[in-house]
Amino acid sequence: HTHRELMGHEVFLNIVYVQAALDHHRRIVAAEEPKILMHSSDCQDPTGCSEDWHAIWWNGMGRFLLDGRNPQPYADALKRFKELSFGRVSEGCKELMFKIL
Repeated sequence: HTHRELMGHEVFLNIVYVQAALDHHRRIVAAEEPKILMHSSDCQDPTGCSEDWHAIWWNGMGRFLLDGRNPQPYADALKRFKELSFGRVSEGCKELMFKIL
């Protein structure tokens, strides 16, 4: 209540709306991994690569961004994500995807 009084009602409301929009965007980023549109030349199993990319995104980035006790900022989540094991995701595909993140 005191924050609203210090900032004024209009500024406080705008901050609330921006925070809600950022929270909504964070949930979308966590749930919808960037798709691998073209696999690298070293990718031996494009189907398995895409399946594992989806799984590691949800179990890695999704968990880091949405953790109820300790949600990570995007940059920190991405740093931790890059350290995970990627299963059937080829090194080339992983590097291509890291460039767009």
